[in-house]
Amino acid sequence: MREIPKKAGIGLAALWRECRTEAFVAVMLVAVILVTRHFLYGQANLSFPPWPLGWLGRQYELFRYPVAQRQVMAVALQLGVPLLVIVLVHRRKLKDYGLGLGDTGFWVPVAGVILLIQLLVVWLYLSKDPTYAARYPSLALARGGGHIFWAWEASRLAYMFSWELLFRGYLLFALERRMHMLAVAVQTVPFAMMHIVSGKPLSEVYFTLLSGVLSGLLVLVSRSVWPMVLIHGLGAVLLDIFIVYG
Repeated sequence: MREIPKKAGIGLAALWRECRTEAFVAVMLVAVILVTRHFLYGQANLSFPPWPLGWLGRQYELFRYPVAQRQVMAVALQLGVPLLVIVLVHRRKLKDYGLGLGDTGFWVPVAGVILLIQLLVVWLYLSKDPTYAARYPSLALARGGGHIFWAWEASRLAYMFSWELLFRGYLLFALERRMHMLAVAVQTVPFAMMHIVSGKPLSEVYFTLLSGVLSGLLVLVSRSVWPMVLIHGLGAVLLDIFIVYG
């Protein structure tokens, strides 16, 4: 039997060690989550499984609509899967992936200033842009306002939490241990790509390249994902509010 050259053996051993690192697992897991999400979003006849998601559709009007159903599945993938892997596979504390409060003395005033600027930009510019007004809120029924609008916005906050946990929590902190600050740029790539495949306005896609980097820096310095949960979540809700009620 022909022997594997020594150099090849060392290479395979090194590859195996790399495959077991948190960074490698995080990159592959995020890729699987995003591909699965994209597949589910592309299913025109998508409906809830009988249990427990089907129960939601019967109890709450919001979850009878495909857009809301897809959002629930996205939250389950983007939130539930990383949390389970952090605890059961990586065996780390959630705060190791940015779910602690971090340096509140730093990020609370910074987030406050950003939210104020965001409020003005959304109010004076984005909410009046026909491109954004034609797309948001994503649930067409919510564009008429009323209780369905507020139920939708509450669900958006849960979605934004899962979104930030996936990119600025799980992926960013896993990569930081291996790549240091380069992790900020790397996590921005899938973040921007998801805006492209979701059909977001071009100006929003380009903005994600900048916001992805700045968001990653803010989270790493803060050692917490919460400032971006607030900034991203409230920004999305404010945009919908100004479009519908402004």
